[in-house]
Amino acid sequence: MKQQLLALAFMFYLLPSLAQETKQIQHLNGQSVSTVALQKRLAYLVDSAKLAGLQVAIVNHNKIVWASSFGYKDVESQKSLNDSTVMYAASLTKPVSAYVFLRLADRGIFNLDKPIHFYLKKPIGEYEKWKDLAEDTTSFNRITPRMLLAHSAGLPVLRQLYGNKTSLIAKPGEKFYYSNEGLNLLGFMIEEYTGKPLEVIAREEVFGPLQMSRTSMVWEKPFESNFSYAYFKDGKKYGSERRQSSRAAGSMSTTATDYARFMLNLMTQKGLKQASFKQMLSPQIAVSSQRGFGALKDSLTHENDAIKLAWGLGVGLFQSPYGQAFFHTGHGEANQNYAVAFPDKGIAVILFSNSENFESVGPQIVQACIGDSYSPFRWLGYLDH
Repeated sequence: MKQQLLALAFMFYLLPSLAQETKQIQHLNGQSVSTVALQKRLAYLVDSAKLAGLQVAIVNHNKIVWASSFGYKDVESQKSLNDSTVMYAASLTKPVSAYVFLRLADRGIFNLDKPIHFYLKKPIGEYEKWKDLAEDTTSFNRITPRMLLAHSAGLPVLRQLYGNKTSLIAKPGEKFYYSNEGLNLLGFMIEEYTGKPLEVIAREEVFGPLQMSRTSMVWEKPFESNFSYAYFKDGKKYGSERRQSSRAAGSMSTTATDYARFMLNLMTQKGLKQASFKQMLSPQIAVSSQRGFGALKDSLTHENDAIKLAWGLGVGLFQSPYGQAFFHTGHGEANQNYAVAFPDKGIAVILFSNSENFESVGPQIVQACIGDSYSPFRWLGYLDH
C-alpha cells in the first residue's frame, strides 16, 4: 500500500512537467492548439477519409516545431508510416527545380529572359521528344525560362492529353497553362547546357546544403529501408514511384520534414540573390481560370480576384489577411501532397500522403494545422470531391 501511494504521489509530481512538454502550435490568427489536440484531430481526419498514410511538418516562427505521421506505409503488412519514410513528391519537385535554375542564373550560367533555344545544342525539331515544337518555330523561339517557370509558355500539361504531342496550345506569354511538359523542357535544357544530370545539380545546390538527407531527384538504394507504397481511393495498392531519371516537373522522393527545410529556405530568403527571390515570389502572370487543370482550365472566373491568385517562378501565389503566401500541390497516380507558407507570419505546413483520398480532406487538414482557410483549394479541384 505504501508503495502504491508513493507511486501515485510520483505521478502527480510529474504532471506539471508533462503539461509543460505539451507543445502549442500557433495558427495564422494568433490562436494556438496543443499538439495533443492536433494529433487527435488529424488522426480522426485520416481515419474518416480512409487515408493510407499522412506525413505532417509544421513551421512556426520560421522553425520546424512539429512533425508527425499517421497510418501506414504498407497497409497489407500493417507497417506504420514514420517521419523518415520516403514519399513521392510529385509536383512538389517543381519549386525545387525553379530554385535550382535561379541558383545557376545567379552565377550567370542562365538568364531568365534569354530564349531557351539559345541554350540548346540543336534546333528543337532535331530532338525526338520535342520535335512537335518545330511546327511553329517563330513562337517557340520566343519561349524563355521565365515563361516555363511561370507556366505561361503555352505548353500543354501532359503530352498524353494531346495525342502524345507537345505542340503549343497558346502563344508564349499570353495565358497561364499549368505544364509538366514546360518544366521538363527546362530540366532538359539545364542538363544539356551544363553537362550534368539534374539529380547531381540538385544534390549540390539544394539537398546537400540544406541537409535534406532523405531526398533525391531519383530513387536511391538507401530509400529501400523505409519507403511508402501508395493506394487508390478503393484501397487497392498502386505501388511506389521509383524514378530512375530526373524530371524537373516531378521525379523527387523526400519526406515532409526534409521538404520543410526547403520551404524554410524560401521563407527566410536564403541561397539566392535578393533580386532572384523578388522575381520568384512576385506575380509573373495572373491566374483567372476556374480550375488549374482539366476542362475548366479555359473557363474564366473572378472568384480568385480577392486573393490575387497568380504564379511566380515555380510557385503559386495568393494574398491573405496574413500577407502573401506561396504554395504548391503534388498530385501523382495515388500520392497527393500540399505545401503552403505564409512568410510574413513565419508559418507553413507541409503534407505528404500516400493516398488518393487525401484531396477530399486536405482543406480540413490544413485548417487544423495552421488555421489556413485561404489556400485556393477550389481552383485546385479539392472541393470537387
